This record gives sequence, structure tokens and C-alpha cells, in this order.
Amino acid sequence: MENQDRRETLQELEQRFICASDQRKAGRKESWDLRAADWDTKYRREDERAEHEVRIRDMAAWLRQRGLLGADQDVADIGCGPGRFAAEFARTARSVLGVDISPKMVEYGEAWCRELGLANTRFTAVDFAHADIAGLGWEGKFDLVFSSITPAVSTMQGLENLMRMSRGWCFNASFVYDDNPLHTDMMRTLFGREPRRHKTSHSHWFYELFSLLWKRGYYPETFYYTQLKSVRLQPDLNTARRLARFLLEEEEADETAVRMVLDYLEKHADGGGAVTEDSECRYGWLLWNVQDRHIRD
Repeated sequence: MENQDRRETLQELEQRFICASDQRKAGRKESWDLRAADWDTKYRREDERAEHEVRIRDMAAWLRQRGLLGADQDVADIGCGPGRFAAEFARTARSVLGVDISPKMVEYGEAWCRELGLANTRFTAVDFAHADIAGLGWEGKFDLVFSSITPAVSTMQGLENLMRMSRGWCFNASFVYDDNPLHTDMMRTLFGREPRRHKTSHSHWFYELFSLLWKRGYYPETFYYTQLKSVRLQPDLNTARRLARFLLEEEEADETAVRMVLDYLEKHADGGGAVTEDSECRYGWLLWNVQDRHIRD
């Protein structure tokens, strides 16, 4: 009876984890391909790059303090995007594998690492949530398997794949809170509603993942990281499209919505011809050792 109760509890936690996840973007290669060029361009702009690199460096420093990015360690970055985390990890790790569903993201990641002269990185385009980890030769091959704000691990199979790849540690980062007055005002003014919860917080998903790992017998370490950002936005179509895709559901972010966002940006531009976007974003980090597991009840 005790084992049956435990199995039922685990099944309930797994279902809650799945329900809390935003899986709509998982498996949409074309959608992520469309974002690739914009992301790469955005991260090359001086202001955006500086803001983004602060979090990358701080996260890498936190992992290095725990001895997880050393010269004898192999790392995998799941949902790697255009390769910024992978490149930072490769500065001190033995090797880094970047995995993304989007071939375009992979191309940008490869190009970025070539520019930096990093010969210890490789990238591959795989639908991670449905990948055959054993068939790919990845089972138990990595000392750290890293994921940050990616739907690639928002399914049970994605989470299982993450852990099967590791011979040591797994890491996941997610939003737990995002206060962005500009986004809030745009949603209220243009679309007559508040920002949707999954756009401003993944705290529910973070909690469900911790609970599931704990009940399975792991000991996930938690850390909360806060970043204050101030970005200058140019009132152009690229910016308007990016904001519309972020604020709205995919089917809502049509050209009419993009035009509404662009008009808003043009009306709110300051004397310098740009709009300042200030935000406070808090992230939740989870780190756990797949080898350190004990059934506690």
C-alpha cells in the first residue's frame, strides 16, 4: 500500500508538472527559426549584449564556484539558442554541446563560437523533447546538463532526457517574477488586459519541478537571481514584431497587432528617438545531482 501511495503521489506530481509547463512552443522548429536572426542581432547590439552577458557571466560564475565548468568536464546546453551560454561555458570546460530544435539557432551558435575562436564547442539541431538519447550516444556522457528558460524540458520525456544525459549534475533556470511597467502599460492600453501569467512568471513551473525532484528522492539546490535591466528600444518594425510575439499568443501577434505596438512605440519615443524599457526580473535556479538520490518515504 505504501509503494502504491508513493506511485500515485508521483503520478500526481508529474501531471501537475506537465500542466504547469508552457508546452505550446515545444516542437515548433519553424517558430524558433523565425526568431533566430532577431535574437542574434539583438544580442550583438551593445546595450542588449551588455545586459544579457551580465546574467550569463553571473550564472557561469555560480556554476564554476561549485566546480561544474572545469577543464576536465563536458557540458551540454539544452535549448541553446544562438550559443551565448555555450560560448561562456566553453571558456573553462573541456567541451560543450549545444542542442536546439532550430537549425537556424544552431547556425548562429556555431558562427558565434567561431568568431570567438572556441574550438571545443559543437552544436546540433534536435527536437530534444522527443530525442532518442541512447541512439544519439548521449546517455551519461555529460558532467553538467544545463537548461535555461526553454520548452525543451517542459515535458516529462524532455526532463527524463535531461537527466539521462548527465553522469553528475543537471541545472534548470526559469523566470519566477518579471516586473516590466512598459509591457504592462502596452497590454492595458493596446489590448485592454493584463499581461498573461505565463508571460510574466514561471514560478508555478519552478515550484512543480522542485516538488517532483524532491519526491523522486533528489536534493535540488535553489538560488534566486535578480536582474535590473534598462534597454533602449528603437521604434521600428523588428522591435514591434519581437514585442508582439512576446506579449501575445502566437496566433494573436499578427500584422495588425504589430502595427499597434509600433504606433505605441513611436508615440512614446523620447527626445532621443527611443523608448526606455526598465524591468526587474527574478530567476529561479535549480541544481541537482542525478547520482545523489534516496527514497525518503
